[in-house]
Amino acid sequence: MFNVRKIIKLIFIPAILISAFVAYEVLSYYDFFSDEVTIRNNVLSSYLLPDDDFKSVYKAQLNFDDMPVSEVSNVTFNILSDHNIKNVPVLLKAQRYYIPVSYISKKLGYTDLNTDQLCSLQNNSTKILISSNSFTKNNITGSLRGNLLYKDNEPYISISDIEEIFNLFAVFNFQTNSISLLSSDVKAPKEIPLQDNQDIALFRFEDFACGDSNLVDKNQTKVKIMASYLYSQGIKFHIGWIPRFKAPVDNIDNDLLENNNITNVGFINILDYLLNKGCEIGLHGYTHQHGDERSAVGEEMSKTVNSDEKSTRQVIEKGIDTASALNIPISFYESPHYRDTPFQQKIIGEYFRYVYEPYDNSKKNIYKTKSGNLFVPTPLGFVENGSSASITNGLASNDPEVLKSFFYHPSIEVDYIDFNTNNDKLNYTLKDDSPMKTIVKSIKDNNCATIHVDELKKSNK
Repeated sequence: MFNVRKIIKLIFIPAILISAFVAYEVLSYYDFFSDEVTIRNNVLSSYLLPDDDFKSVYKAQLNFDDMPVSEVSNVTFNILSDHNIKNVPVLLKAQRYYIPVSYISKKLGYTDLNTDQLCSLQNNSTKILISSNSFTKNNITGSLRGNLLYKDNEPYISISDIEEIFNLFAVFNFQTNSISLLSSDVKAPKEIPLQDNQDIALFRFEDFACGDSNLVDKNQTKVKIMASYLYSQGIKFHIGWIPRFKAPVDNIDNDLLENNNITNVGFINILDYLLNKGCEIGLHGYTHQHGDERSAVGEEMSKTVNSDEKSTRQVIEKGIDTASALNIPISFYESPHYRDTPFQQKIIGEYFRYVYEPYDNSKKNIYKTKSGNLFVPTPLGFVENGSSASITNGLASNDPEVLKSFFYHPSIEVDYIDFNTNNDKLNYTLKDDSPMKTIVKSIKDNNCATIHVDELKKSNK
């Protein structure tokens, strides 16, 4: 006679053990046992956060230092009250215009005390030291976005670095091929320390490329105004950057490494300005399209597009090379339309620790793979048909399972901004019903702390 109990033990106990083992392996791979990310002892804290030891498998093959330098003519400048200045020596490197340090310092009332490989400038109240790749102003140090160039032993400085060092605002006019350096009253916000148990929020501008809306000089200025506003409010944010804009049907292929013009110089000036105002930049594909599709509309990674290993790696590496050549630091990757397959995601994870997208649509919070990659979703959605309700409602929610992370397209915001350059100053108004202003108010009303994705790592404190 059979022993029923023994049979049950022989069959079901191994089955239960196998099921538990499989479940554990799956869950531990994605670390679903982790606590939510919180703020404890005034720093980000979670079992989820990885050590800061990630190494990319790829070293960029194009570098900023190796980019060619050329002379540019016919650029007109307006520097504060001095208008229509012609014949200023201008150099071009990596879509940045440079003018002599001695020229701009004299225009701004500084005494030039240059020494070997070091620019020393001084006026009645300010002392500035500029080295090859950094500057110190009244004991505050920063990095140059363009680094110094030398021609005939004369140091040249980029327009982006002039803006940052001398607290000016550059407005480009593509029709007149001119640049106005205007007075700016954008000041650094008062630092507010993180508070224990404060919710975190992540803010990203999407589909940002030198095409469509950003081909218009006034819109480029408006994007910089957005950055000024967010900076003044102490809001950290991100840009999902498409490095190469293509629209084959319209015969457009704007490769920033090939097409040297004032429009592209203005665009890189935007990226520099965003970085200086609290933005982090990541790759949103390379062209965000394939075939005859238009950038930001088409696909670039999916089960049918660039689906093999070689093609996937080429898309990623071309973006990295472009960023390196243009000296644009990148901290995350985001696949176009989140259409990448698990196979493509695994390859992306070899290049980037932070993948600013959900692993799949069911995931609404940060999670970590066994390899240490963090996938950061945007479950609060985006501004759609002019409404930011899904974002503001999500920011007001107390659901710990849903990350307060969202995105929207900056081209939406330009209709809410007006500006002029009266009195040689940038003057702007931002309408009260603008999506950005509405979202910032909600962030503050709900006591959220905005962070960058690369802050999601273990603190040394």
